[in-house]
Order: sequence, then structure tokens, then C-alpha cells
Amino acid sequence: MIEAYAELSRGMDPALVIVLSEHLSWTSEHPESFPHSENISQSQTAWLMACEGFSEIEHKFSERLYEWHAKWQQRFEIEGTAQAVAAGAEAIKKIKNSKEREKRAKDLYLGTVHLMVGDAQKYVVTLNSRAEFLQETIRKTWHKNCLSDSYSKILPSLESSFQSHEETFFENVRIAFFEDQKDSAPSIARKEFLETIMENDDCNFILNFYFSKVFRHVSKISSNLCRFYSKKWALYARGFRSRQNLLPLG
Repeated sequence: MIEAYAELSRGMDPALVIVLSEHLSWTSEHPESFPHSENISQSQTAWLMACEGFSEIEHKFSERLYEWHAKWQQRFEIEGTAQAVAAGAEAIKKIKNSKEREKRAKDLYLGTVHLMVGDAQKYVVTLNSRAEFLQETIRKTWHKNCLSDSYSKILPSLESSFQSHEETFFENVRIAFFEDQKDSAPSIARKEFLETIMENDDCNFILNFYFSKVFRHVSKISSNLCRFYSKKWALYARGFRSRQNLLPLG
């Protein structure tokens, strides 16, 4: 059993690896103490908090995302953004110098679509903070409800060991979409914007394209994050035992 986790321990917090190793060592040396009749590491309170809490967060942030969409649609209409893009695109198409054309497209992008993307990024950061806060609350409840013996502490120690990996994973998910939207070179987003305005005269189509793209990506990120944590905690909080566990997997 200890050997099975040796590979998993690479990259984990050294202190948590030591704690996990100590619990695994003790259980391997005391197999007769295995509490076969107990739901080891189970916490129905933590399980319910996860199932209900992340579902509520996903629902609330789905509503906020639609509010974000409506807000920017209204703002673009009031500020005449489509007309500004159309006028800018017409001027850009007349420029022969490619570097100057790229510079003008960048300025147009930063003054329109980039602002919308930056606001969407704040949404994802807020969502992530709420999810992390809820997860920490669930974690504390779960640890508190677990018994103090080594068998019951194996699963909590393992969960704690993977925290940094989870954080890195979701950070990379966010970066994968938002890093190219930043004001840095090279920028895929600005190149895409230039290609779009060069190929399309309908600027309402261009803005709707970015609305749909950002909305789709942010919705996917938030949904995947909430569902991952919900299923993760539904699994962990069930604990484990020698017989079929009665708590569903979420």
C-alpha cells in the first residue's frame, strides 16, 4: 500500500507526504485494528455541504454570467461600439503597412472587446475564490468529524496532499483562455480580432462572435470547476468501508 502511493507523492507538500506515510505505515503494521464495521472517514455533514453548496454556487454564478452578458450588450448599444468597430475596421483595411495595421487593430481591440474580456476574468476569479472558501469549510468539517486513528486519517491526508495540484490545474484552465487576452505580445486574441475585422463588414456579427466565445468559455470553466469539487467531495466524504457505502457519489 505504501509503495502504491510512492509515485503519487511526487510533487506533493513534503510535510503532508510525511503525515500520509506515517498513517500508511501504522495501518500496515496493525492490520488487526482495521475497523471493519465503521464508515471510515465518512462525514454526512460534509457530503451534504458539498452536494448542496457547489450546486448553489454554480446556479448563482450562472445567473451572474447572464447578467454580465446583458450588461455588456447594453453598454455596447449605448456607447455605439458596433459603429466604432465598423469605423475603425474601415480605416484599418485602408492601411497598407502591416505593422501599422496591427497597431491600429490592437488599439481598437483594447478599447472594445478587451474590456469585456477583462470583466469576464474578474467573474472567474470571484467564482474560484467562492469555491475555495466553500472547499475549505467542507475540509474543516470533514477533518473534525473523522476519528483520530490512522485508518480514518489516510483519506484526509491524501486529500490535503493534492491541494496544490488542484490549484495548479484550475489555474492552468483559466490561463489557457485568458492569457492571450492580456495586453502582451504575441497575442492570439488581437491577431484573431484583426483577421475577423478584415474578413467581415458586419460589426454586430463580430461583437456577437466575441460575446458567444467568451460566454461559452467562462460558462464551461465555472461549470467544470463546481462539478469537479462537488463530485470530489461527494466521493471523499463518503469515506470507505468493507461493504457498499450508502451515500451516493453525487
